[in-house]
Amino acid sequence: MWNDEWERLNQDKLKQWYLEQVAADPLADGPVRKIICAGCDQVFYTMIKSKKYCNYDTCGRIGNYRLQKQHRLKKRQNRVCAGCGKTFTPKRSDAKYCSNACRQRAYRGSQRVTDTSCTPKGNLT
Repeated sequence: MWNDEWERLNQDKLKQWYLEQVAADPLADGPVRKIICAGCDQVFYTMIKSKKYCNYDTCGRIGNYRLQKQHRLKKRQNRVCAGCGKTFTPKRSDAKYCSNACRQRAYRGSQRVTDTSCTPKGNLT
């Protein structure tokens, strides 16, 4: 049995050890630690110093997704809308417009015929 499995099965025992440790000396850094899981935000007790998740298979994946999402949010910077000129935070990394209305307005503006060299057909006499 691995330490991780033993800790999952014996959370009550670890909690009791932690409470005894805190009662003896609240400022001491003992072997048992109380941690809030970075994946599910629940409290768990561990003797492993580097542990962040109560279960690496489920909460580790969730925590990793959260970190990746935060990293992507930091990479997205405020941009200036190509349609209206307002500053906005894009939902996608390749967004050029702040809204669908601006995107549609720009598209319709680009589709207008601006060629004035055409003359109407017909009798000019």
